[in-house]
Amino acid sequence: MLGLALTVFIASVGWAQDKTDSVDVPAAAVTSGDEPVTTDGDDSPLMPPGEVPSSPVTPEAGASEPGTQEEMPPLEYNEEEKALIAKFEAEHVKLAKEMGDMREIYVKFMNGVDSSRDAESRYREARNSVRKQFNATYDAAIEVIRRAPHDVSVQYIATWIQNREANDIYDPDTFEGAARLIDGGINYMFLFLAGARSAVVSGEFKQAKLLFESMDLEKMEKHDQALFYQLDVLEENWKKEQDAIAADEANGQLPRVLLKTTRGDAVLELFIDSAPQTVANFINLVEEGFYDGLEFYQVIDHLLALTGDPSGNGSGNTGKFLPDEHERVDARLPMRGSLMMAKMPMGETGKFVPNSASCQFAILLLPLGAAKEQTVFGRVVEGMDVISSLRRVDPSKEKKKGAVQVPPDRILTAEMIRRPSELPKIEFVTPGVK
Repeated sequence: MLGLALTVFIASVGWAQDKTDSVDVPAAAVTSGDEPVTTDGDDSPLMPPGEVPSSPVTPEAGASEPGTQEEMPPLEYNEEEKALIAKFEAEHVKLAKEMGDMREIYVKFMNGVDSSRDAESRYREARNSVRKQFNATYDAAIEVIRRAPHDVSVQYIATWIQNREANDIYDPDTFEGAARLIDGGINYMFLFLAGARSAVVSGEFKQAKLLFESMDLEKMEKHDQALFYQLDVLEENWKKEQDAIAADEANGQLPRVLLKTTRGDAVLELFIDSAPQTVANFINLVEEGFYDGLEFYQVIDHLLALTGDPSGNGSGNTGKFLPDEHERVDARLPMRGSLMMAKMPMGETGKFVPNSASCQFAILLLPLGAAKEQTVFGRVVEGMDVISSLRRVDPSKEKKKGAVQVPPDRILTAEMIRRPSELPKIEFVTPGVK
């Protein structure tokens, strides 16, 4: 548990009047209405939306009128703090160089100077390297502000959290950065949203409650309302899943799949004990090359990324159907990064045809209170930031006339990297028959 003074900060900011609807809301939840842009807007086939953050965010100066604050003397840092700042600056220089290299490949590709497959491959490698360097620079900035105030580090953290909130990247590092900036009096809404969602994902439920309660609940989006109203259930699920994960790690032999995508690589771990038939079928399909080239044909903000459909429109299957395994005593729970089988919907009822899972599966971007009718059969153990950054695709939204349609991200290859010597027997069933 991070020892951050969220309680003290939120209690100390007082109340401010929201001019939009004359409802009192915590001052920490009020934004200027002029927040920075969340993505760079480049929607080309190579440069994904939100891949590179926008210009650094400058924290709001406070309530004082311009010119009324006394000029502060330059901060003096001790040797340890100077070393941490130097490390952050070195990481930042490295990031700038790698971004320059990536953009050079991109510009040459888009202008026909080098549009070869090799150039596209080099671009993807460069982009993955930049993503890792963004995170390394973020970590270095966090190390700085843990020990001393430093404007440039704060600006970088704010910018990168803004990008993470725009791309559904929630983890303990995002929570810590958001919480520390909020503690310092910075009140951008994206800090509260990223902080609250990351707190839920990271098991920091007391802080999640404080952050959600500091915002206007009635104005929050439905997914945030669902997280807030289900905090008790989500906390219980999180604790249960931590015990299950500890058992998985002690086992150390669960099957694993390397998923190479157009955004980068992710490693999937499969729950062969709690969903044996689902996992056996999934492994068979991976080894057949079934998933290679299939699109993430539906990727919805704050919800899921859906793939595994050979038709690409949500109607495809293999012609073979699996028995439901979500009601088993040892069934796993739907967390961020969980793999969950997709099933045939029953019209507009919100329900699903029993025993209708085949090959399509979803990866959750945020936890759900319950799996309801779907089998959870694995989780992402590496590369969840890759999954979170997949291009958003919502087939239900009307396409604007004349808009350029950028193809969805896709699975390049799926391959086993740890396989059991024997697989459980699969007993295929007829959909709708229990």
